[in-house]
Amino acid sequence: MQAISNTTQTKQSTAPKTYRPDFVFVVQLHSGKFVIGQANNPSKRIAAINSGLNPSVKGTLQINNIVGIKEQTEQRSLISVVNMFVNKYGVDNVITV
Repeated sequence: MQAISNTTQTKQSTAPKTYRPDFVFVVQLHSGKFVIGQANNPSKRIAAINSGLNPSVKGTLQINNIVGIKEQTEQRSLISVVNMFVNKYGVDNVITV
């Protein structure tokens, strides 16, 4: 009898895997405050916030305006966007989710 060799080949990815969500989004509430977050599916995340499922945003139908949805890059990250909005509008007017 011949011995059976069980070898497994694994593919090595050329690019390192990043676990950072793909997009940063900014929405404005009826109160004037800005909500900033990150997600792979920002439309679903924004809908969840607007439905009242996020404890940081009390109540349903609070979103007045979608300010922007941008892809995260080395220059644009959640931290940099939050810092920009805090510097421009003040810490009391920015909610990070």
